[in-house]
Amino acid sequence: MKKIFFIIIFLVFGCNDDKYRCGTIDQKYEKNGEYFFALILSESNGGSNGENGRVYGDVSVDKSVYLIKKIGDDYCVEE
Repeated sequence: MKKIFFIIIFLVFGCNDDKYRCGTIDQKYEKNGEYFFALILSESNGGSNGENGRVYGDVSVDKSVYLIKKIGDDYCVEE
């Protein structure tokens, strides 16, 4: 019984919630020599809990990534 308890605890606390790590590039912009994407986050489509609207997030990227990626491409943030 203790083994099952520890497995459940591990699964609950060991699994990351990665739903806001990826999104679609909605805008690209440069500010003060830094490059950014405005992302529409992947789980912002009015999920099962009745939320409506888009969830945006801005992410800083390297110039090379900024030049390669296009608006509409998917992009995931690396931690």
